Formats: sequence, C-alpha cells, structure tokens
Amino acid sequence: MIKARRPNWEFLQKLPRELHGFTFKEGGSQFRHEYMLAAYENVPTRRRLELVYTDETFDYVPVRQVGLQRYRDFRYITRDKDQFEEWINRYIDRLVEETTPTHIPHSHFVLEHKGIFDWHFPDRLPDRIGPFEKFIIPQYPLPFLNNCTIILDYADFATGSEVVFLYNQVRNMFYAENKIRYIPNTIHDFDAKKLVDLEELLEERLEPYLRELAKQLGYPDVAP
Repeated sequence: MIKARRPNWEFLQKLPRELHGFTFKEGGSQFRHEYMLAAYENVPTRRRLELVYTDETFDYVPVRQVGLQRYRDFRYITRDKDQFEEWINRYIDRLVEETTPTHIPHSHFVLEHKGIFDWHFPDRLPDRIGPFEKFIIPQYPLPFLNNCTIILDYADFATGSEVVFLYNQVRNMFYAENKIRYIPNTIHDFDAKKLVDLEELLEERLEPYLRELAKQLGYPDVAP
C-alpha cells in the first residue's frame, strides 16, 4: 500500500527541491526494513536525510546518514501517516539544516561549558592517517544517540570503518568507538574525564591505533 501510494503522494511532490545545499531525491528504494519515501542529499559532504517507512515496526521516521553514521530522529517518529505529513511539512527546513556540516547542536551550551567548541588540539592531528580521513571536528560536532555527541571522527569510507570520539553528557566523560566494515564496537583505549586527558591519549595512541586497524582491514603496513 505504501509503495503504491508513494509516487503520487501529493505531500512528497510539494516538498522543496533544494534546501541548504541539499537536493531532493525521489524515493522507492528498500534498505533492510526501511522503505525510502524521499531524501535530501549533499553528496560532496557525505550527508543525507531520508524520509522512511519501516515495515518492521510500521513507523514513519526521518533517518540521517552522516558519513558512516546512520540513525533515526526519534522526535518525529509516528505510525500516523497524516501526523508524519504535518510534521515534515512544518519541520523539513529544520531537519535538513540540522544535517548540514555547519550545524551547531541544540545542546551547545553543555558542549560550550565543557570547552569542546574551543578545543583546537585536533587541528594539530593529521588530516589523514593511512586510509582514515578526519571527517567530524569539535567545532561542528554531531549530536548522536543516548545523550552522546561525536566530537571527532576518522573514517575510511571505502571499507565502512572508522574511529569516533564521543562526549557522554550524562556520564560526563569522553570515550571512543570503532566500526570495522560497518560493525560497531566499544573500545576503552581513549576513555577520559577531561579534554586534556583525551589529548594525551590521542597524542600517544591515535596513529598507532589507526595504522593497526588499517592492517586488520588488509591495507599494507605503511610507516608513519
């Protein structure tokens, strides 16, 4: 029923074709349990906002893809088609703006108090370490799940692998996760309570860690 309705769904046809540098894309594709109704995409920045129907839980929900991170915006999840249409018509400009590379999160007061926006130590880190490139930086952090914000990210888009550094607002601590061929793992190599402690860990461990990860992915061992 949803798939048959999508091509002629008037609400989708009336959405803006360009917003904040993102281009409207027709839907129709299926990704696991998610059927894409439409999307806004900015290919050079590796960012995408999808309007999705899930045939697993029968929900309508916006889904963001930022680099290798894919997550749902649960503020606008509903099983009511008319409610979803109303929300998207009202908030699509905000949803797309929140997906841009220069968006400042709504939790910026907490992040500012922690000193994250003024944390320029990552400027001294290499833009690229082996196949991993610096993608997210502290001046434009990415709000994520479970009261966490991604403040730094090194990604290998070719293999779907990365190391992300996050700040957990509830636990008031920094930590890291890796992703190897799209499978996430929690690690404890970079656990820290303060930015200065995280700096020391990054200085000592980041390059060796990423080069070892590259070897696990099958890249030739390249000396620093």
